[in-house]
Amino acid sequence: MSHLLRRAGLVVAVVTAAAGLSLTAPRADAVAPETVVREVAAPRSAALDLARQVRERQQTLATLNRQADARDRALLGRQAVLATYGYVGDPDAARVVLPLASYGISAGFGLTGPLWEAEHGGQDFSASAGEPLVAVAAGEVTDVAYAGPYGLRTILTLPDGTEVWYCHQTDVSVQVGQLVDVAEAIGTVGSTGNSTGPHLHLEVRPDGGDPVDPLEWLVEAGLTP
Repeated sequence: MSHLLRRAGLVVAVVTAAAGLSLTAPRADAVAPETVVREVAAPRSAALDLARQVRERQQTLATLNRQADARDRALLGRQAVLATYGYVGDPDAARVVLPLASYGISAGFGLTGPLWEAEHGGQDFSASAGEPLVAVAAGEVTDVAYAGPYGLRTILTLPDGTEVWYCHQTDVSVQVGQLVDVAEAIGTVGSTGNSTGPHLHLEVRPDGGDPVDPLEWLVEAGLTP
């Protein structure tokens, strides 16, 4: 009996000791489970964030590439348009173009005769009725009206004050106060006013004063009419 009591006491002591160990504080170098989870999750979160940034940058780069391609196509198209009107070079550098694409040189500046009340103040470009007319340079439309012998006339005023007159038009596609870019359509060739056939009578008037030879003005701008 005493032997059994001693064994029972030993078991109780062992159980008590085990219970005591389980209730004591963890060792200083032990790592809590939640800490391990955080340490594992942190690198994963950083990797996901980096992947997201890479995707965003790739998407941004793709967008920029598409925009660049679109601009290149637009420049090629604009370059072709400008070439149609006598300008060959960097499209972004275009400042002056010819007023129409298909034409013949007819009555020149300074001529006299029965067709004119005084000296011919412009340059005539013979062309088919309805041939598009374009702005020789960027500027503002300052007049659109019938002007006696000039017929239907559009006046384009350039930033330096030079007036460019487009006369004898059939119709116009701009209005007073409108800003137009170089090579932008402004109307069509006609035979209104004092005219013997469809043509463009072009006048160039620096500072809105007396006219100068339009061909010389165009040549000085680097074009070959």
